[in-house]
Amino acid sequence: MEHLFERQARLNVMKRPVRIVTYVFLIPGLIFAIPAWFVPAIASVFSQVIFFCLCGIGVAREIVRLRLMKSYLTQGIYQQTVQKVARLTIIGYVVAWLIAFVMLSIPNAPGYLFVLLLVWSGGVGLGVTRMNRLAKQIDPAYVTMGEIERAWWKR
Repeated sequence: MEHLFERQARLNVMKRPVRIVTYVFLIPGLIFAIPAWFVPAIASVFSQVIFFCLCGIGVAREIVRLRLMKSYLTQGIYQQTVQKVARLTIIGYVVAWLIAFVMLSIPNAPGYLFVLLLVWSGGVGLGVTRMNRLAKQIDPAYVTMGEIERAWWKR
């Protein structure tokens, strides 16, 4: 029962900073999307910029979670749970953005690189899911980013 209260406390601590980070990156991307929808010359640049913004949101959210949980958890549990998951997630976002950047820059490569992007994203997604399961076994009050986002939308 105690871990349920701890889990709710962690959710409450993390909802607001994650929401702020998401809006800081998402609002400029959406503002840029409106003219890009109507002007084809901007559309090619838009896809790179919006993908960069989406990957930036993910990296920034993980950094915020790392900072908050470092002061909240003991060093051992922090290193075994939050830090491992955040490292894999950040590497996943950065490499996905690099693959997409190359894919949109080289005219003949989009088909192959798109498959590589899908395989990479799926592999990282499965890895993060597995690490989240292990983290929940180590720390029953562990909060995943998906749980933070669901709590955020429920409000």
